[in-house]
Amino acid sequence: MKNSLNLSDVTRAVCLPALVGGVLLLASGVAQAETIGLVLTTWHNSGTFTDDAKECAHGINPDARENFRAQFKTKEEQDEAMRKYASAGYVLRGPNGESVNYSPWLVKDTLPWSDADAKVSKGLNLSGTLDGHATANTCTHKTFVSPEGEQGIDNQMYRSMGCIRGMRPGGTLDTFYLGEIASKTINRWVVEITGVDDAANDDHVEVTLAQGQDKLVQDSTGKFVPGLTQRMTTNKDYIAHTTGRIVDHVLITDAFPVVRMPTEQLDEPAEWEFKDFRLKVKLTDTGATGVLGGYQDIQKFYRLFAKVVGQHHVSMGASPPSAYESLLRNADGFKDPATGQCTALSSAYDVDFVRAFIVREPDEKNHIAAAPQPSVKGAPNTRLALKN
Repeated sequence: MKNSLNLSDVTRAVCLPALVGGVLLLASGVAQAETIGLVLTTWHNSGTFTDDAKECAHGINPDARENFRAQFKTKEEQDEAMRKYASAGYVLRGPNGESVNYSPWLVKDTLPWSDADAKVSKGLNLSGTLDGHATANTCTHKTFVSPEGEQGIDNQMYRSMGCIRGMRPGGTLDTFYLGEIASKTINRWVVEITGVDDAANDDHVEVTLAQGQDKLVQDSTGKFVPGLTQRMTTNKDYIAHTTGRIVDHVLITDAFPVVRMPTEQLDEPAEWEFKDFRLKVKLTDTGATGVLGGYQDIQKFYRLFAKVVGQHHVSMGASPPSAYESLLRNADGFKDPATGQCTALSSAYDVDFVRAFIVREPDEKNHIAAAPQPSVKGAPNTRLALKN
């Protein structure tokens, strides 16, 4: 479909009450509930990141090249490994030349790895505990304090990823993904908040999260332009719904059981998946800012990590075996009842949105099939047929 706004888009934006981002007045003069639309513009890993990496006990983590040189200690051993596997030798370190990017459990790195160990992080209390003690569905873990002083913040993903150079602010992935959010519609997230009686305080609103389909627009200063149309996908795999509330202009959602979103990072197509996903953002007249997060399954997250970070291990500053081991070590959610081991990590991401008019597109095939056919006296009886 076209990304440009055409006349039919304008007509729907004017005529459909669900699109309007302000209080509506009907002809009777009765105020109707407001709908607020948002589209994602920025995304960063949450956590504390100091210039000297003091939150990383051993400094910024070593990459695959450094661990390759530690595994094959002599120049002769290194030359032989590179002769066998050419430039891919840095990750083909398994016993039989297997890729430790895709089979990270085959090798244990010898260089020390740092888990980020700050006390402060933005995020959400996902476990329902203040001190991170084990529950029926979670494992014992250290919690954080938010910059505002809120106790019990869960963000174990930051512990595992926070000392990888490319995933820190200004790092390779952080910088490139930010640009890909702006430039690629596959990375478009939209939020529709309906039933808003009071944009400052409302004890019940409906919240839909979905993939959007339209471009973002920036002005000459690089600021994202609010108030443009964003069409919501009709793919039900990428639409989720929950309820929430607004407290002092802050939207706080209840948990989405599962959120899945397509993504493309460093030109690698992949998919985000969160369980018990939540959103907490401060609403403004032009957008919103805050955090999103949930639990990310270790194996599914690592597949994304291997495609995006592991394949660019030198520029990212990552060593897959150590990263995978850290994910297993820091897992704190979705406990396996058979083993008692947790299978997912709590996570949090700093995000910004701008206001948008959210258009719910009809399912195109059904919409065309159901379209009434014009009847012209004397004309042949023609009907629009769709091929299955």
